[in-house]
Amino acid sequence: MKTLILAAIRCSLMFTAAAAFCVANPAKANTITTFNVSGTTEPLAPFTGTTFSGTMTIDVTAGTLTAIDLSFQGLSPFNTINESVPFGTFSWRVSAGNGDMDLLTLLFETGHTPGSLVGFIGGFDFIFGLGVQDIGPHPRLDYDITGGSIFPSLTTPPVPDEGSSLTLLGIALPCLLGFCLARRRVGASAT
Repeated sequence: MKTLILAAIRCSLMFTAAAAFCVANPAKANTITTFNVSGTTEPLAPFTGTTFSGTMTIDVTAGTLTAIDLSFQGLSPFNTINESVPFGTFSWRVSAGNGDMDLLTLLFETGHTPGSLVGFIGGFDFIFGLGVQDIGPHPRLDYDITGGSIFPSLTTPPVPDEGSSLTLLGIALPCLLGFCLARRRVGASAT
């Protein structure tokens, strides 16, 4: 009789464990990373700034640019993503607007072939070109980008857990309780 009860308990625990694997959603480890961006430019008249800076936010798990905020002297910040696509064999192209008829086009290396933002870590001299142009009624080049760097911000907030830990805890606690009760019953029937 005791063997039959133990076999039933084992079967019940294995069924519960199998159900837990089927019900629990896998943990999603999307890593959203904020990168500090800085670089140098050659300004065209009437502009005089020789540097630019700001941030880009990249989901390095999905490989997508999620936000941009870059500033050039004398222009509104570029914070509207127009395009974010692979460029060539190992690069990425980002086009962003600032709402004032100015268009930023930024080329940078990804460290991957083909170009991808999955696993992107940035680096020194990763930015290698293009610039800012006025696309209004009198188009002109405002800034020519000559180089720059992209490094992860030291203050990137952690990605919140999407509930997988709570799901697993909710399944594990009843299993543990059932195991403890079963051991108590088997111990009581043995005496």
